[in-house]
Amino acid sequence: MFGKNKDKEELLYDTLSITMELEALDLDEDKKIPNDNKKKNKKIFVILFLVIILILLIPPTFLLGKSYEAKESANKALISDDTINITISDLISFKPINKEATQGLILFQGAKVDAKAYSKLAREISKRGYQVILVDSPFDIPIFSVNKIDDIIKSNPNIKSWIVGGHSLGGVVASSNIILENNQIEGLLLLASYPSNSCILNSQKEVLSIWGSKDGVMNFESFVKAKSKLPKDTRYVEIEGSNHSQFGDYGLQENDNESTVDDDVVLDIVVNNIVKLFNDINTQG
Repeated sequence: MFGKNKDKEELLYDTLSITMELEALDLDEDKKIPNDNKKKNKKIFVILFLVIILILLIPPTFLLGKSYEAKESANKALISDDTINITISDLISFKPINKEATQGLILFQGAKVDAKAYSKLAREISKRGYQVILVDSPFDIPIFSVNKIDDIIKSNPNIKSWIVGGHSLGGVVASSNIILENNQIEGLLLLASYPSNSCILNSQKEVLSIWGSKDGVMNFESFVKAKSKLPKDTRYVEIEGSNHSQFGDYGLQENDNESTVDDDVVLDIVVNNIVKLFNDINTQG
């Protein structure tokens, strides 16, 4: 359970059932990441490959169909005030006003989820002194925006280190080879997600994986097997009673289970663990 007598800052969970399954898997020590000196050609190839696969596998009715829209509470979190400056375009930027942010988070939405649905999460992180950028992708499909990472980093020279992350499919995009190309990206955040390849396995990136025990959307078998594609020191956090949809503010996703824990409790746990990830990176830096 959640330990109701504990302070919010202590809500950093690393155990429970799925975590034990994860720990039971052995990593292949012999796996190595091939060195590729042609970084630009590799990056273009990865982007084109992802887009082509998407076009071939996903029917046009899905791409053009209705997305999960942000709830009114999420839209209210998009209003600037005297502590946070928010700008909205194809990127939604949250910048703290009273502190010069030096660390930032780039967050990709889940497939067919309005990027604005993550505004409450972004706002709470920014309130702690970090810059957060939500990537609002065409058709609400994050694969179409994977090439924006470098541009975001170049456009924000005040940020010295970045975490790149995403929810569901957004996490798959965030964990692609592209994050290895930029030394300013020091962390990977997976929200109800897992990588599709082992490119990050032998990297020096800090990795945080958070999921809900009542997730009805994510493939748990694939999720457990994906530990072999992540670094040994990846931190795993299971939120008991939470589902797939609670990482955003867009209602209950199709096939998801009902949550047995309040949205605000989940938000606190996620925010506190992301802040811990920032602190871990800052300490090592």
